[in-house]
Amino acid sequence: MNEKSPENQPRSDKVIEPHLFTGEEIAEYLTGVEGLEPSNLGKVYERYLGVCDVYSAEEARAMADQLRSERKNPNRKVMIGVMTHPAVLDDSSPYPEELRKGIRAEFPSKEEMASGFTDDPDVLNTVHYADLYGPNGPRKGQEAPNVFRNLGLVVEHGGEHLHAIQLDLTWPDFDELKRFKAEYPKILIILQVGKFALEEIGGDQEIAIDLLREYGDSIDYVLLDMSMGMGNSMEVDGLLPMLRTIRDQLPELGLAVAGGLGPDTVDLLEPIAREFPDISIDAQGQLKRKDATRDYHGHLVATQPAELEKSREYISKSSAMLDNSSFEQE
Repeated sequence: MNEKSPENQPRSDKVIEPHLFTGEEIAEYLTGVEGLEPSNLGKVYERYLGVCDVYSAEEARAMADQLRSERKNPNRKVMIGVMTHPAVLDDSSPYPEELRKGIRAEFPSKEEMASGFTDDPDVLNTVHYADLYGPNGPRKGQEAPNVFRNLGLVVEHGGEHLHAIQLDLTWPDFDELKRFKAEYPKILIILQVGKFALEEIGGDQEIAIDLLREYGDSIDYVLLDMSMGMGNSMEVDGLLPMLRTIRDQLPELGLAVAGGLGPDTVDLLEPIAREFPDISIDAQGQLKRKDATRDYHGHLVATQPAELEKSREYISKSSAMLDNSSFEQE
């Protein structure tokens, strides 16, 4: 969303929770702004700059320090991400033991899940819940089982500093997400719309909008990510039309993109950043060692952490490109 800067406008001393602002809170915060009414304000979300696979609180704080020294908008946070899977969360999940052991070798344990989470005010601590594959290959929409139960386990093991959950699922069950959001309203939900999700609907943007609309308030952001943890570079020309459609028809949703971003590929963002300076982004594969291990499907293994220096350089270069007022004025 394109928030207008309230410079030179009277402000109250109200302290607002960091994850999202309601229309009523903004109206109170910007008291005296002509024409501002709660009825014409939706949610205004934090913008984030994501680093996935962080397991050190010290490194998470260093990333937050880097962001603070570089960002142009104080609403920009650094997402500290960690991945998990049903076979890790639930000992009773119906996986053959050999498969369970293989999955657990590729994801951090429940005990490690929150090891990089801190109470730093400029982080967005996020668990990426991944369940893209079933016994017969990629799952179809609504097929991922036990979403409500497993997200409850994410909250349990994500700890007191958990802010958000990203759903690496193909069109998860509407009712289970609505039930979860009703029980945990302060946990932000980021829905990944990736390659499998778009293939299932034949790339039809209107079908995608209808599905996103069906989730209602149970999702807070939509992440367009065709790479899905494989480190493949994003195709900007394919993402921009979908971003425009979502912004036009579902303006209450936060927008995010991912796909092969890292310190050497941030320039890929420029066409998107020009049109959507407030875009949120995420990175994973390009922040790891070049010889990082991949799983059977080609995804980079989550147990190999993001490298601190690569992450700091990525944060610095991304911050230089994002939130540019010069873009917003063009």
